[in-house]
Amino acid sequence: MSMARIHVNGIDIAYETYGQSSHLPLFAVHGLYGSHIIFRSLAEAIQDKFYVIAYDARGHGESGKPAEYTLADHGHDLLALIEAFGYEKSSVLGYSMGSYIALQAAVLDSKHIDKLIPIVTKGHGKTSSVLRYLTSKGVDPSKLDYNQVLEEVQGALWCPDTPQTLRDQVFKAEAEIPKLTPQEMAAVDKALHNFDLRPDLHKITAPTLLISAQYDGLNPPDVGQEVAKLIPNATFEIFDKSGHMLIYEETDRLAKWICEFLA
Repeated sequence: MSMARIHVNGIDIAYETYGQSSHLPLFAVHGLYGSHIIFRSLAEAIQDKFYVIAYDARGHGESGKPAEYTLADHGHDLLALIEAFGYEKSSVLGYSMGSYIALQAAVLDSKHIDKLIPIVTKGHGKTSSVLRYLTSKGVDPSKLDYNQVLEEVQGALWCPDTPQTLRDQVFKAEAEIPKLTPQEMAAVDKALHNFDLRPDLHKITAPTLLISAQYDGLNPPDVGQEVAKLIPNATFEIFDKSGHMLIYEETDRLAKWICEFLA
């Protein structure tokens, strides 16, 4: 595991790698307000087979934070990273917002994507799933900091059977994620305003495995299945012991599926 930065598309991108560079590459893209930190357990579970490059998307973590950017900018960043690492193509895993970025990159230039794994995804939205959920509860997100947002969305994140001990471990791990200012959070949200990838999903030629979670209150299985139906020959699976925090709740099962799919 090593931490570094690389300059692409006019900004510095922070990233962490796992495994040997001689292994098949897998770029991992995190979710809203997050960072590469969320992939540590999953990456460690598969690093004996893959070279995992987990990075902070623009506007997040320790990467550059422009005042404004779009989902297309995110997609171009991912494609530029694949090239900057010297690959003609690479497999890509995206979690939540990261899955929109992965899909966007595949729509922009599918030939750079070897295989695609969108997790707890959706294909369109007037805003982020977090803002939609908060608004549905009558909560004004502009008045909340990161920790308050996290507290408000708890009901949408977990399978009811997920033990509190695991939830506490996740909260402790995610406490390491650099917190965004209200202005930085607003820029993150604006990048997802009225995005709609559905008209172009048919352009994706990479083999695609989409995984949704039965108890996901932010991106429920039906919106993941909608995406799967629009991508030629995509495979769709529902994990039945997870909420939106699938990568933590069913890490071992997810690692197994990833290894089998990429193999």
